[in-house]
Amino acid sequence: MKRYINIIYDELKRFIKNNYKGIIFLVLFSCFCFYDTNYMIYRPGGTIDASKRISGNNLYESKGTFNMAYVGVIQGKLPFYLLAKIIPTWELIENNKFTISDNEEINDVFARDKLEYKKALNDAIYVAFNEANIPYTIKSNKYYLTYKTPQNDSDLKIGDEIIKYDDNAFTNVLDFTKYINTKNKGDKIKITYIRNNKTYVTYSTLYEDNDRLYAGIAADNIIEIESDYNIKVKTKASESGSSGGLINALTVYNALTNEDITKGKKIVGTGTISQDGKVGEIGGIKYKLGSAVKKHADIFLCPKENLEEALDYAKKYNYDIIIKDIGSFKEAIEYLKGV
Repeated sequence: MKRYINIIYDELKRFIKNNYKGIIFLVLFSCFCFYDTNYMIYRPGGTIDASKRISGNNLYESKGTFNMAYVGVIQGKLPFYLLAKIIPTWELIENNKFTISDNEEINDVFARDKLEYKKALNDAIYVAFNEANIPYTIKSNKYYLTYKTPQNDSDLKIGDEIIKYDDNAFTNVLDFTKYINTKNKGDKIKITYIRNNKTYVTYSTLYEDNDRLYAGIAADNIIEIESDYNIKVKTKASESGSSGGLINALTVYNALTNEDITKGKKIVGTGTISQDGKVGEIGGIKYKLGSAVKKHADIFLCPKENLEEALDYAKKYNYDIIIKDIGSFKEAIEYLKGV
């Protein structure tokens, strides 16, 4: 056995001696390719035809299309970092611009983005059904952790489903906040949560800030509804973020009602949507507008907060497209009906 080990050792030594330059190059090249610069890169993305993703019972077809605009995001490994320095349409953004606090890592950002994407899609369906006055039942209303402060000492992670605090079911944030403020600074509350389909228990120590007690967690709810229409929306594992809310809501609404508000046009848009139908600000508006123009859209819908930047960018690059700012889902419906 020892003889074979010596033979292998000698052969390995000979190989390294004869190929050491290539080995050194491969090591250096690997370091170059995988070195993390702590930056993310924003670049022009594209559009997704949301109208093709929806399925269900007795849905209406549209002559035009609703399309989500998206931004291309790349992790800033060294080669891409250097490319971003010379490509004018690529933008470098430090990782700490994405994290909410110093105790977060970039993986927490990705987990929150995935959660926001799921919430935005479900809220879009919820808003569309309400606006179309179509009956439904709420299948579930679950709360998920979206953020924990540096002071929080629990084992919770972004994306955990919170089901109980002490002996109380977690049904809304307001009741949770009221309960915390019946306690004392330094008290521990038991939090029951689900992660990867398994139930766990952790404890969070209450702390005081500006005469109020906090557990140091933020949670948001995701509503799932059921109806005779059995609406399904296809998604991809790579998709994340909340900016597709407005377009998904318009797509579902248009499929539920017999008036085609696309009017045969290609409509591209972006914007978050809340459960009460408000449309909110998003990031990377210039890249999304550029994607809409590149894909020959007739109309670009954007949140009111992003209008000025969108108009400035359109003027700078001579874009020939209708840009309409939207503040609420009702406003979007009224605008498109009047086009």
